[in-house]
Parts: sequence; structure tokens; C-alpha cells
Amino acid sequence: MKIHLSVLAILACTCLLLVSPNSFAQQISVEITIPKIKVQPYHKPYVAVWIETRKRQGVHTLAFWHEQKDWFKDVRQWWRKIGRQQKPAYDQVTGATRKPGTYTIKISSKELTALNLSPGEYFLNVEAVREEGGREFIRQKITLGASEIKQYEKSGKHELGKVTISVTP
Repeated sequence: MKIHLSVLAILACTCLLLVSPNSFAQQISVEITIPKIKVQPYHKPYVAVWIETRKRQGVHTLAFWHEQKDWFKDVRQWWRKIGRQQKPAYDQVTGATRKPGTYTIKISSKELTALNLSPGEYFLNVEAVREEGGREFIRQKITLGASEIKQYEKSGKHELGKVTISVTP
């Protein structure tokens, strides 16, 4: 049976697309604990979670929990890196502030593919700010495109509790 050269070319192109650097399948899961703080009055924190390149350029906001737009700039690190430009738009990942507890943010492989991220090192950032309270910033280097599960743990001191980041192939 003869295979035509054009069929081989199509197969080769298909294989290249399947292994292109932007087509890896990954999932990111971020578990954030907001601790109980005994103060009066207690205000729920504004929390931003975003990805940056190794050169500290904002790539995408993964989650942003807030109430009033006037206070966005108080989430300083996020605001300076990515928030004030609203690029890419973060409206689809916003939500209301959360009371103390543990929350999980999952970013599917489909969502990551849409971001067009290449395999490599990035920084995942979590920032929490509370009115009449404190500010906390956690930064963790993560690797996308690895063939094994990567898990990272950090702990805040005041506004954030334990933060667990899992990157799954």
C-alpha cells in the first residue's frame, strides 16, 4: 500500500501541533485559607490571585474577590501589575469577598490553553487586603509543563492562612 507524500505531510503537521509548546495539558488548583481574626469591626478581605512571568509581568488574574470598585487600588501588588490595565479582563473571575474558611480555585487545562502560556516558570501570587486591617502578599514560583504533579505550600501570618498550589499534568 502506497502512502502519498501529502498524507505524510498532513500527519507530520498534526504531530507538530500536538506537541507544540502551547498545547500541554495542565490544571492549577489554589486552596486559600482566610483565617478568623478577632477584631471589631471585622471586614472580609479583598483577595487577588494572578500569574506573572519570570520578568514579573502580569499575565492573567485567576480570581479577584471584592466589594466596592473604589478600593481595588488597595490591593496594591495586583493593581500595579495587572488590575488597573484590566488586560486581560478579569470580570469573568471576580466574585464577592469571602468570610473566614478555606476556598479552592481551579483553573482547567482548557482555561490555561486559552491563555496561550508556554511551558516554563511563572509566579503565582496571592494578595489579601482588609479594611481597617492588614495586607498580606504570597508569591510562589511554579512550573507549567512538567510531567509530574507539583505542589507548593505557603502560609500567611495575618490576613492569609495556608495557601496550597497544585499543578497537575
